[in-house]
Amino acid sequence: MDDYQKLLDKAQKEENFYRFPTFTQDNVLELALDLIESCKDFDGPLAIEIDLAGVMVFRYYPTGTGAYHEMWLKRKRRTVTLLQKSSLRVRAELGAKGEDLEKDMCLDPKEYVACGGGFPIRLQSGSLVGFIGASGLTDIEDHNAIIGGLDRYFRRNFGELYET
Repeated sequence: MDDYQKLLDKAQKEENFYRFPTFTQDNVLELALDLIESCKDFDGPLAIEIDLAGVMVFRYYPTGTGAYHEMWLKRKRRTVTLLQKSSLRVRAELGAKGEDLEKDMCLDPKEYVACGGGFPIRLQSGSLVGFIGASGLTDIEDHNAIIGGLDRYFRRNFGELYET
């Protein structure tokens, strides 16, 4: 339970920290390139998606990724969009309570997933405007690759405003 609480605290802190003043389709490529750079820090290929308002704006499936990862990304995207929180946070909340996605939330595990690798694109106002997903490694590594990309993007674009 204690590990889940630490994971939950981490996920909540990241969701509160990585909020954009504005974010449109014009920002997607720059963020996507930062995500791709972040993925290079991990041992293995990672598929990446960015969705804005239900429109798939960016997809990257490097060699070694494919339909299997697309299926995972779809489940992560549904989870983030429905619950409006990172898929890692969903995993941590369920684990901390000893609950199950299907039994306690009535969500079909073929359609939704409680594991890392899905992250909300949220404005500072709190509005959810999109989804970032990564799939290819462990769910924690998938999540950390997203955070690494967000960190690159925020440091370059917002500098000292977002120093931790």
